[in-house]
Amino acid sequence: MAESKSLNKTSSISSIKSNIINMVLFISVVALLLAFVSNGYFEFKQQKSTLASQAVSYSDIIGFSATSNLIFNDPSAENARLSNLNLVDNIDNIHIYRFDKTSEQIEFFASYNKKNVPPIPTKINQLGELLEPEFSDKHLEIVRNIQFEEQQLGFIYARFTLDKQYQQLWNSLYLKFTVLVLSLLTAWVLALRLQKSITDPISELVKLFKFASKEKDYSVRAPKQSLIELNGLSSSFNTLLDRFQSYMDKQAQSELEIRKLNQNLEDKVNQRTDALKDANNELLTTLETLHKYQNQLVENEKMASLGDMVAGIAHEVNTPIGLGVTASTLMNDRLHEVKHALDNKKLTAKQLEKFLTEGEENLNIIYRNLNRAAELISSFKQVAVDQSNENSRSFKVLDFLNDVLLSLRPKIKATPHTINLSCDENLVIESKPGPLNQILINLIMNSIIHAFPQGRVGTIDISVAVSSGYLKLTFKDDGIGVDDNMKKRIFDPFVTTKRGEGGSGLGMHLVYNLVTQALNGSIHIESEEDKGVLFKIEIPVNVKKSPK
Repeated sequence: MAESKSLNKTSSISSIKSNIINMVLFISVVALLLAFVSNGYFEFKQQKSTLASQAVSYSDIIGFSATSNLIFNDPSAENARLSNLNLVDNIDNIHIYRFDKTSEQIEFFASYNKKNVPPIPTKINQLGELLEPEFSDKHLEIVRNIQFEEQQLGFIYARFTLDKQYQQLWNSLYLKFTVLVLSLLTAWVLALRLQKSITDPISELVKLFKFASKEKDYSVRAPKQSLIELNGLSSSFNTLLDRFQSYMDKQAQSELEIRKLNQNLEDKVNQRTDALKDANNELLTTLETLHKYQNQLVENEKMASLGDMVAGIAHEVNTPIGLGVTASTLMNDRLHEVKHALDNKKLTAKQLEKFLTEGEENLNIIYRNLNRAAELISSFKQVAVDQSNENSRSFKVLDFLNDVLLSLRPKIKATPHTINLSCDENLVIESKPGPLNQILINLIMNSIIHAFPQGRVGTIDISVAVSSGYLKLTFKDDGIGVDDNMKKRIFDPFVTTKRGEGGSGLGMHLVYNLVTQALNGSIHIESEEDKGVLFKIEIPVNVKKSPK
């Protein structure tokens, strides 16, 4: 980056010689151009004003001369009079219009057209628009009233050519341009002489600087200069050489001392390096031990999760088995009573009918509860196998989610919270159900334990969809959420909000490792305080056809 800046600075360097010449020429060009443009502009304005005054005067004279012919209504005489205008070079066309008092109409009366100049259409409809001089590209047009004793006799329209004036203007411009070029040449010659008086002494100083820098001969000195500024530069340069020579002498002495210090420093560095190597080896050993303990804690967390499931399932299975035992015991007691009555030949039809009815009811109770226990055990078996197995297999996602919720039923049933599932009932994928099972269990238990304080009823939403070869699992609760500081560290090991209350801080760390390492996926968290938490998980999977 520093090299690039240096190159940029070098590319913008220019010489004093060129700067002086360019500056003088620039000032001269600007000053001359301003004078040239302003003089030309005012000259052009003055010419236009003069031409307009002349046009008004010519028109008034010609109109006044036409008064008698207008009064006596003699257009032939007027045409003959106007033909004498050939002596005036700048008049191209003249129209005389007569005002008829009887009809109060304006009518064409007489005209003049310069030789080789074609006639132009009448201007009756434009008389009111040309009362002031009107300039166009090559002509000047004007209309003037013709009056006699304050009575309106008619109008005169005059059209003047501007060729002669433009020729004069161009001649003036050529002369000004010639003066401009000569002035610039003079300024250039003066700039050359000026820059030479400044740059020659500077060039001598530059040669001296280069010699001292290249040959490292600091005994040379710059001569006095005729210009005050350059003489100050020479004096400063000589002072710099004196100080630099003194500095070089001190540096030589310092180098001798530094060599001695370096020798001592190398010995100390070698000693410190050996000590640092020993400390690094000890640190590496400590880190290996720490990783070993961390992995062991993560495995313990997995086993603790499995143990919680086992305890919950055992409690859940005890209920249907207990009902089955109660029903079978009651049925056994009724059977002894019927047998006793049969042996004593006291068995009645009513007593037998009651026994058969109660027996059927008890058998139904036993069957339903044993069947329920079998389903719980089967679900637990599947979940337990999945949790300890990291091999891929095809499974129906919705059934898998229901098995996970069934395994957590003892924990969920003890809370007032609601869990909602959203998943295509025909979605079948090939993936590792073991890590996925552990992820869901940890997320659900994390929300139950941390998201909802005592007395708060919450909702957990789990939605699953597949897109572009990825299983997109969204886990959301409406609990207390987490702050920004906790959100940044939530996947770190040993981070918990239940420190001292049984929280290990490894649950979310385990989830992160399972998603990113076991399933090669990604997990992101979105949360605000008191607005719940949202986990977005994406896992690459193979989608299978749903069995019919």
